[in-house]
Amino acid sequence: MGNVLEKLKGWDASKILPLIEAFPGEKEGAEAVLRGEKRIILEDIIRKFFDHTGRAIPSHLGITAKVCDENRDFHAELPELSCTEIREQVASFFSKGTEFAETGRFEDETAALKEKYFDHELIGNFFQRAQRIIFPKHDARKNYGASLQGLILPAVERAYKKSFPERKFTNYRDGNLTGNVKIIPKTGHEDLVSLMAEKSVSAWYSPNPFQGFSIFAQREAMKVLTQYGWFALAGGIDTGIVMATYAGAMARDFHTPVYTCGSISWRSAGCSLGFGAHGGGFGFAHTGRLSDAFDGYSGGLVLFR
Repeated sequence: MGNVLEKLKGWDASKILPLIEAFPGEKEGAEAVLRGEKRIILEDIIRKFFDHTGRAIPSHLGITAKVCDENRDFHAELPELSCTEIREQVASFFSKGTEFAETGRFEDETAALKEKYFDHELIGNFFQRAQRIIFPKHDARKNYGASLQGLILPAVERAYKKSFPERKFTNYRDGNLTGNVKIIPKTGHEDLVSLMAEKSVSAWYSPNPFQGFSIFAQREAMKVLTQYGWFALAGGIDTGIVMATYAGAMARDFHTPVYTCGSISWRSAGCSLGFGAHGGGFGFAHTGRLSDAFDGYSGGLVLFR
């Protein structure tokens, strides 16, 4: 009897009840095991980082910063385009001479990326919201803000105006970007920017895997995700290039998400930047309150190597 009591030490109803509830059929299932009609098999639980829709799972990523449920009234579904269509679309909005990988390389590299990660038990669901994207060769390391001002945002404006001729794109930080934008370390974005300085980059982009995550929560998630793949939290350059490619879907109307650029800061560590649709237009502006979670806001996520 003493041996039995020793084994039950520390066990009370609060622990025994969940154990019984874990059996199929609960009490009946537990009794079937006791009768020798069933057996227990212990298996590790795989804590996927993305759910079946492609949204990151805060608890599985160990998030401690603020997160709220996403509001699916704010959604972005990127159309599935061929590699030829993607390359031609984005290149048409950049100045002549901007270097993009040839279509064959773009197709091969994105296919290889998907083959590498699609069946990964932790991160494979990333592809549920992701589409291919191609980034030009461009060195933004010395002056990220100047690249936004002179190259990226003009391309976004041209793409937006083509999709919505009656609407207006506004750069609310016009004239205040050069020299004022910095990359946040350990978000993966610095690696993407460095690779773009060497060559045109083929990648996959998900527009809203972090919908409902505060910017601090998005940055926190990258501490885990970058251990499992070449992920980058989206900044202004990559988000802008995606905008130029998929403007019709990403800036459709007010019910698209606000796309935060959490891997960069503007002027101070307490301020970032982002894109968002509003009544009859689309804009690029600063984003404060980095600790707050909004159900219609999301940073993008890039898988690039």
